[in-house]
Amino acid sequence: MTVQLSQPDFQRLTRIVQQLPDFANVRDRQRLVAGALEGVAQADVILARLSLDGTPMGVSVEVVRFLSQFGQVAYGKEALGVFLNYIQPFTGDEDSEFIMGLFENYPLDTPVSPTRLIDRWRGTTSVAEIQEKIIGEDTLRHVYILDLALEAAKAVVHLRVPKSGGKKSLGTGFMIASDLLMTNNHVIASREQAEKTEYSFNYQLDINGKVCYSLSSQALPGGLFYTNSDLDYTVVSLKDIPPFGSPLTLKRMQMRRDDRVAIIQHPGGHLKKISMQNNFVAYADAQVVQYTTSTLPGSSGSPVFNDIFEVVAIHHSGGMLTEPDSRRRYLRNAGTSMIAVLNDLKTNAPEIYTRLKS
Repeated sequence: MTVQLSQPDFQRLTRIVQQLPDFANVRDRQRLVAGALEGVAQADVILARLSLDGTPMGVSVEVVRFLSQFGQVAYGKEALGVFLNYIQPFTGDEDSEFIMGLFENYPLDTPVSPTRLIDRWRGTTSVAEIQEKIIGEDTLRHVYILDLALEAAKAVVHLRVPKSGGKKSLGTGFMIASDLLMTNNHVIASREQAEKTEYSFNYQLDINGKVCYSLSSQALPGGLFYTNSDLDYTVVSLKDIPPFGSPLTLKRMQMRRDDRVAIIQHPGGHLKKISMQNNFVAYADAQVVQYTTSTLPGSSGSPVFNDIFEVVAIHHSGGMLTEPDSRRRYLRNAGTSMIAVLNDLKTNAPEIYTRLKS
């Protein structure tokens, strides 16, 4: 459901927003909107899609229009209503009364439809009245997806990479053949660096929440090695590899806005985790995929999966990123599409390409 404000109400509300003390610059606007949406399940999606770069007047119009059209962020709560509840204490008396009036005149804090209230059922002989199937987004998935995720996780590897001064950086990689691992170029940039890296399998918690026994591997001296700094990926041959299940399938797949992508990773260089919530694609072309899926430093080089856990991209960065088409900047994470990676390997590293599961 969207909120259709009258033109006078829309114009006055945008003036109120642009005059807020925390609306003068991009950083303060980000904090304001993030604060308003704290605890909202779809906060990352909204922040990723909402452009906050521009003049206060122009951005206030964009914020009010976007939140009006976004719909509900919780049952019975419109995105615009959540935002107005947050900013109302920061406004003067007249503006505060105006905002309170909006809640009386518009469905900002009411259910979309009384028939969707799942707690309203008190007993009925009509089967049709109690067959509630989907509430909001359809989140139903076949349970075999869990098996696919667990199998895919076995091929995700923790990397400890030597740096100058005796320090080590941490990253993630994943097996793309029985002895080939893929990670980022900015994680491993050279054969020499690859041969000094420690590759740890099974660095995660078991079903009882205990740390598993992990096994390490090394790069094969003189083995296959290929890197591409522009696409930010590297492929390394490993030796003495512990059992890990099957290599991951690389999928030449054009992703679309609002597709879901999950990432299995070593966030912060710590134990293996999976990010499956608030995981929408925000932009995609044949080389770049931008998404709202959560990551941390240490997640670089992680596989980005589609709904059936085929690898559609390799994660490499996050932050205020420029969207290639619009040139606008958004708070997102990003990776290189497997379309570009596979095309590059086919042309420049055919001895690797022929070994892939794709």
